[in-house]
Amino acid sequence: MFEAKLNEVSLLRDSIATIAELIDETELHITKEGIKMIAADRAVVAVVDFFLNREAFDEYNNDKDSKIGINLLSLLQILKRAGINDTLNMKLLDDRLELVLKGESTRRFTLPLIDISKEETPPLDKLEFPTSLKIDSEILNSGIEDAELITDSIVFTISKEQFVMKAESDSSSTQLELVPGGELDITKINDPVRARYSLDYLKKIFKARKLAEETMIALATDYPMRIQFNVEGKMSLSFILAPRVEEG
Repeated sequence: MFEAKLNEVSLLRDSIATIAELIDETELHITKEGIKMIAADRAVVAVVDFFLNREAFDEYNNDKDSKIGINLLSLLQILKRAGINDTLNMKLLDDRLELVLKGESTRRFTLPLIDISKEETPPLDKLEFPTSLKIDSEILNSGIEDAELITDSIVFTISKEQFVMKAESDSSSTQLELVPGGELDITKINDPVRARYSLDYLKKIFKARKLAEETMIALATDYPMRIQFNVEGKMSLSFILAPRVEEG
């Protein structure tokens, strides 16, 4: 039997809102530690790794680990109905998930559990990242929005002295530069790195910036990028994004 109460509904709602930009249905793992999810988008360009710690819940009771298939878009529609002071009560029934929003009124919803065709996700624990950094989420998002005016991909170039995001087309270009200190902390680097990524995916991923003021990034030259948003002790939402092949 799984039952839980969550006062901070925005933690789950804002996480699911970002995940649903990439994945429409998935399998949630309900464990004694919390709710987990690892899934790839249909193109296998991005992999989502989500964990909502039981410590984020005001009440959390689970006597048996289980895996449930859920349509994330349907779940998100319900979570968006939560008022600012509403609490969310979740209960796993035989073939459905019950969601109760309690505030000035009590509203009850049920979602059917669905069968998910299980596809293998890349082994995330085998990825090695020689470069990592922490950066202000809003500044990084502004660079993504600037680049969208120019083209459909962006190049990250990082050295010990500088962080650069650059996008260019035949006639235009834009560039965001930061040096370590203040809004940028390069936590690990040996050699300079350079890699290109899809702006369409980055734009969707950075909808999660409202969850965390700081984004943790790990990458290597022409290698997948890990983008992580953490709420300490409560939630972790990370994405592994495949690089774009350089033209020419």
